Amino acid sequence: MGLPVLTFTYEVNMEQKITTLIPDIHKLLTDGKEGFSERNIQEFFQALREDIEEFLSPETRDNKGRLRMSVIGKHDRQLWYEFNDKKKKPISSQLKLRFFFGNLVESFLLFLVQEAGHKVTDRQKEVVIDSIKGHIDAKIDGVVVDVKSASDFGFKKFKHNTLLHDDPFGYIGQLSGYVQAEGGNVGYFLAYNKSTAEMTLVEIDELTMIDAKERIADLKKIMNQSDIPERCYAEIPDGKSGNRVINKNCTFCNYRYECWSDANDGEGLRVFDYKHVPRYFSHIEREPLVEELLL
Repeated sequence: MGLPVLTFTYEVNMEQKITTLIPDIHKLLTDGKEGFSERNIQEFFQALREDIEEFLSPETRDNKGRLRMSVIGKHDRQLWYEFNDKKKKPISSQLKLRFFFGNLVESFLLFLVQEAGHKVTDRQKEVVIDSIKGHIDAKIDGVVVDVKSASDFGFKKFKHNTLLHDDPFGYIGQLSGYVQAEGGNVGYFLAYNKSTAEMTLVEIDELTMIDAKERIADLKKIMNQSDIPERCYAEIPDGKSGNRVINKNCTFCNYRYECWSDANDGEGLRVFDYKHVPRYFSHIEREPLVEELLL
């Protein structure tokens, strides 16, 4: 069973509620309006100020090694590494900028949501399940919504209804926790494609959600066990060469090198440059005829 996906690129006349959100934003952008709500713009400026303060604040280790609602949907092995990493590297300046601009886009989207006539409440409200805390992005028209600013690769998972079967970032688990902490049974993703400016609205319901309370109980045990959980994804044959590469989803993980330290007979992952796109080899029978990236 797939996720219901609501994608609109044209104007429709319906009662204004969350299911009309995308066409209502398009109508606002196409038709324009005289002036804007002073309250809405002040809320946007306040969100921007908070984003800037967080962006420029020194990084602390307070949240490292601590289970948070935003990560409960991630794979066991990835979370085990994150929880047990005592020498976690600081976030790079490039990654901090990506996070900041993502937050900026999300704040502006909520401003557009309001200007399109929809009600936005409970911004960054703290929610808790069994002492595990999280912060929802907002409720739109009374429903919990998680706003995602995504790459083209990530956006396609929302648009093409594949997130249920391929969710390497744990988005469904994250939203499940937020919705269930608020006593609801339906939530939405509002996803924005950073490459094309396309938007889509995706509903998740009780049949799609995970049981956040049960998941948190399991993770509390997994995080403290000495044995590393099994790998999230199996390696993949690289054509007919006899070589093998790691799954594309693994390439986004900060712990790919630790996870695959036994690759290539204990040498670890070997990385080659394919038209400026790194490809991570776990086993090599035939040397690739491209430059190897030495790490």
